Amino acid sequence: MTRSVTLTVYALATTLTVNAQWTTDVSVNTTVRSVNTGEATTPLTAEGPDGSTYVSWFENPFGQYQLRMQRLDAGGIPLWPDTGLVVSDQPQNSAIFRYDLKSDDDGNAIVAFQDERTGDLDVVAYKIGPDGTFLWGPNGVQLPTPGTTGLAPVVAALSNGNAAIAWNTNDAPGMVAVQLVGPAGAQLLATPMLIDASTKVSRPKLIATHDGGFILQYVVSNGSFGIPPGTMYAQRYDAYGISVWPNAVQVSSKPVAFFYFPEPVSDGQDGFFLAFNTGNPDNANFTDVYVQRVRVNGSLWSIDGTRTDNLASIQKFTAGKGLALIGNDEGLMVPLQITDGAQGQSGVAVQRLDTAGTRLLGDQAVTVIPMGAAPVSPWDVSATDDGAVIAHISGTFGQVHIAATRVALDGTPVWTPAQRDLCTANSNKDDIQLTGEEDGQMVAVWQDDRSPNGIYAQNLDSLDISTGVAHVSTTRDRVRLEQNPTDAPVLLLSPAFQGDAQVQVFDAQGKTAYASQLSVGNRIKLPLSDLPHGLYSIRVIANGSTAVVRWVN
Repeated sequence: MTRSVTLTVYALATTLTVNAQWTTDVSVNTTVRSVNTGEATTPLTAEGPDGSTYVSWFENPFGQYQLRMQRLDAGGIPLWPDTGLVVSDQPQNSAIFRYDLKSDDDGNAIVAFQDERTGDLDVVAYKIGPDGTFLWGPNGVQLPTPGTTGLAPVVAALSNGNAAIAWNTNDAPGMVAVQLVGPAGAQLLATPMLIDASTKVSRPKLIATHDGGFILQYVVSNGSFGIPPGTMYAQRYDAYGISVWPNAVQVSSKPVAFFYFPEPVSDGQDGFFLAFNTGNPDNANFTDVYVQRVRVNGSLWSIDGTRTDNLASIQKFTAGKGLALIGNDEGLMVPLQITDGAQGQSGVAVQRLDTAGTRLLGDQAVTVIPMGAAPVSPWDVSATDDGAVIAHISGTFGQVHIAATRVALDGTPVWTPAQRDLCTANSNKDDIQLTGEEDGQMVAVWQDDRSPNGIYAQNLDSLDISTGVAHVSTTRDRVRLEQNPTDAPVLLLSPAFQGDAQVQVFDAQGKTAYASQLSVGNRIKLPLSDLPHGLYSIRVIANGSTAVVRWVN
């Protein structure tokens, strides 16, 4: 009994220590990187181990952009140099293009972007360990496209340890190229595979599947001249880059505008969901939002997808990831920016759909923030156990504020007052992203032009209504500890995690404290009694699924 009390006090002290960096002053926020000369811009985020957050950005301290990164622990404390880890100072273009950042099952960060180290604008990728180690070498991996150049790469960390990286080529008409990269940085395809059509193919997105493969979604232009809309397609590939479906699947009969970038979200079952902007069928002058599901076998909800509501008198737009998948039983939440025809008034609404594509909140969605003259728009959304959190901005030029609203499954606000401020500094803000929930906390990261300008972050806490199991929507409750805190951890595993399993233990700094390949049943005692007291994460990988549980020693 004394041991348990002592460990509980220790765990509380640890929590108080690591949470010291986050501030409750939302006019100040937590600085990821601020600069007095040049700019720090275009941040991306990815979840790291132990509740940490990876942040990448471009910075031009000497007149040329560099790609830098930071890792914040669960308490908001930087784990790398205050100026950021300089990932690449290779020659860069004077313009910043789209790029991508993802984390893999081992807690590493994979970032892909473009630079001009060869004299041409082409794609490079780096894998960075939680301790800042360059796992693909100090210069990363160059990903040239024979006969052309590459731009705007995207990344998927695959379940077998490989990474898939796709990008646009500079051909006429353009194509999409895909390369597979092994855990140590080897390019696994002799040349990138190319997806082409009679018109331009672009805007690739990747969704990892449980067999080590992936789904590639892309857009084919509906014309060769001007700025025509496009049609979305998808194809599934195995771990070797061989197509699985007989033909590419047309995601929806609805077109998307030339400037719209789809953001598919994994359904946890080797398919994906997608919320996208398209035309309103009842008012040709208005934009509408549809949601589609592409299942593991390439089948769809319907030829169009599901319309989020039936209103012809208001415009609707998606935001950020477009939707948040809560779970198979709860379905998914879709935030909407709603405006009048002239876009002089705006507000926020939300629709919930089940995983079969049925609207659950009526044919008019649920208004979260009523339309008004003060500009307001959602920027991102992440799931909670009982609904979602929507990050949104309000205000005019130079006086933009960030807030969040938590909604329940019926779309109604949970908090009183309904909105919680994230940033009240009067400044312009951009690229606002919300991480997923980890141990009752989400983190918002954005670019801010305040003085000094740079990248800022703020946490949202007290979101967790579950037990000590980390939030993993597709594996929750399949792995848990028999007792916690304890110095003799015993894992209890559901049938989905029994058999051959990889067990990894990480300390609070993300370093591997234990790793083993085991043949396990429903109960396994781990030989960890010699580890120092502290907070650990135990990861179990089996049968293509991953689960993480926190352990206090």
